[in-house]
Amino acid sequence: MAENKKSFILYCDYIHMFKKMPDDLAGKLIKHVLEYVNDNNPTADEMMIDILFEPIKQQLKRDLQKYENVAERNRSNGAKGGRPKKHITQNNPVGLIGNPNNPKKPDTDTDTVTDTVKEDDISIINIENKVKKVIKRFKETEYRQNEINFKTSKKELTKHLERFLEIKKDSDEFKNKQYGGIITWFWNWCNSTSKPKEVSIKSSTPAPWLQTPKN
Repeated sequence: MAENKKSFILYCDYIHMFKKMPDDLAGKLIKHVLEYVNDNNPTADEMMIDILFEPIKQQLKRDLQKYENVAERNRSNGAKGGRPKKHITQNNPVGLIGNPNNPKKPDTDTDTVTDTVKEDDISIINIENKVKKVIKRFKETEYRQNEINFKTSKKELTKHLERFLEIKKDSDEFKNKQYGGIITWFWNWCNSTSKPKEVSIKSSTPAPWLQTPKN
């Protein structure tokens, strides 16, 4: 036990162990515990007492360590002076610190709202930037086979992608996906939900699906 420590914790759930012992064994065990916490360094005459006491001893050691940690912390705080002393004067009988005539105003709801708006603005900016990057990379990447499959043009596919992103950009799925995942998601959406508009052939350049392959 620590010096000047006059108590210890004996846990209620030990009852389950004690109830299974004969009374004479339970009596010997509790006496052994009391000898130990009083620093009498007891030795068990019976192996069963030694076995039953071991988990109790380990718990007592853990509790003692917690006690000593708290005691050390309290000593450290006391060495630093503890709580600041009140400055009691005739004009300040209650020992208030600072200027009671010009107290600091509490934070207002306005501050919270302002911070929230700023965070929302940042989130919106990040989403819009991601949308722009996706569209830019899509324009720079060739998707000729997809143009053929959907009988449309790259320009029309880009417009359709913009519509898709406008619908999906606020979702967690969009926020968490990288470019490749977003484009795969887009193609699946085109196949299952909204096909791109087919392009009517009016120009002199045939649409990709009508062009004759070069030998």
